[in-house]
Amino acid sequence: MTGTSQIRKSNVISQSYDFQGKFYPWLKEAISCYKTSLDSMRQRYYIGAMTNAQERKAQERQARRRRIQEAARTVFTERGYAGASIELIARAAQLSVGAIYLYFRSKEDLYVSLIEDTLMVFDVEMAQLRERTEVSQRLRESWNTLVRWAERDPEGPRILRLLAQPAIRPQLSDEVVAAVSTGINRVQDHIGACVADGIHAGIYRQVNAREIADLAWSALLGSLGAAEMQVNLGLDGEPLVERTGRALALIESALAPAVSGSLRAVA
Repeated sequence: MTGTSQIRKSNVISQSYDFQGKFYPWLKEAISCYKTSLDSMRQRYYIGAMTNAQERKAQERQARRRRIQEAARTVFTERGYAGASIELIARAAQLSVGAIYLYFRSKEDLYVSLIEDTLMVFDVEMAQLRERTEVSQRLRESWNTLVRWAERDPEGPRILRLLAQPAIRPQLSDEVVAAVSTGINRVQDHIGACVADGIHAGIYRQVNAREIADLAWSALLGSLGAAEMQVNLGLDGEPLVERTGRALALIESALAPAVSGSLRAVA
């Protein structure tokens, strides 16, 4: 009996070891898979939480930046560029002066930033204008869009003219410079596209469309600056629409196929 018991016991132990040898590796693998799956789920959760937090932070920053810009717009309108100060803007925005400098490098930086949204609107409007306007009228309608803006918002052209000041760049943040530069380039791109459309349609002669866009932009800013100078000095002068319209007429006449000679001579 004792021998039989030992044999049975040995068989049981042997079966137990066989079971453990087959079951434990499977169990270990199952736990490992579960842990890997759980870690992946946790990872996605944490990444999602971090992304949401970063997005909220970016949205909050953008909202506060716009709040400062709106306060600044009011102060600049009421007091003019020279009479405005960061202290007055901070008071209007109900923020500390230090908070303003977290978003803008200087008064100049804040002032120039006010044209960012305008340039973005131009980008959309001028793209839509090309889609709905006859080729022969695209350049003129784009030009008139800018002139109407100048009449409606005199502060806008002043901001652009400030950018021509020799010592302005150190006062501006990279963020504002990038946004405004991109916006201006997009406006010039649309003007150039209108010229290119006219060339392809045979309305304009073969010229460098981008050079014409640069010329048109410069002529427009020059016309706006000359008009304001006359007003400031109390001099009699033609209305803004007539002055800018005459500048555009010169450009269009130089683009006409029948015109001989160089555009440079006309300019």
